[in-house]
Amino acid sequence: MEAGTYCVLGTAHVSAGTANLLDRWCSERSDGGPILIARSIYGWFVPTREVSSETNDQIPDDLLAAMSFGRRQGYDHILFDCDAATVPDLPVHDW
Repeated sequence: MEAGTYCVLGTAHVSAGTANLLDRWCSERSDGGPILIARSIYGWFVPTREVSSETNDQIPDDLLAAMSFGRRQGYDHILFDCDAATVPDLPVHDW
């Protein structure tokens, strides 16, 4: 059996532009984005694994920073939730 861990971060750690991009990547009309994400009722579920340099260029810096933060903390995924708290280690966007 495989298991993993995730952390919950506020959606304020991504910009409004990145939030729109995440919505597009998990839209039913989309063939996906550079990484596989899942929509939740209040945000998105995003993997923290390292990505190739080609994929890295397609991911906004704020999302890459959060993914790197989660990976350094030992988490496999991040659940971005609009009701979750923010952490001082990441920028906060007011949208």
